[in-house]
Amino acid sequence: MNTPQVVSLVTGILGAVLGSAALTVSILTYLRDRPRLKVTLQWDMEEVNTGRKMGLVRVTNAGRRPAHVGAVALVLPKKYKHSHLILNESIQGKRLNEGDRPEGFMVNYDRLAQYKSDWDKIRAMAEDSTGKAYYSDFPKKKPSWAD
Repeated sequence: MNTPQVVSLVTGILGAVLGSAALTVSILTYLRDRPRLKVTLQWDMEEVNTGRKMGLVRVTNAGRRPAHVGAVALVLPKKYKHSHLILNESIQGKRLNEGDRPEGFMVNYDRLAQYKSDWDKIRAMAEDSTGKAYYSDFPKKKPSWAD
């Protein structure tokens, strides 16, 4: 092998290694920089002024890009007439930037008693502007409206 062939071989190997490394870094950056919403549902939160109990859905942007929350709802099991109970406060939408405080949405207990047999199958859902849905965990503690 002469000198130009060695240089060509080294250059080709170096290009393949650096190109693969750049592709890997690009994919990891893309996966890290997406908006990602975290949704939590808490029952039996008490309003200080009235003493009335209600639920609270919190939506947090845990990603590295701004996200627009289009709708927040309670997801019901399939056996009911409706699949979602939309929270009116969420209809106008909210923009959540990286590091913003969580957005809170109150859940009124009116008319929830009809779902008391399936309280452990109801969870919160937040949908972003692209239509991707993010879900809370299922509740572990029985809420007072289900008694």
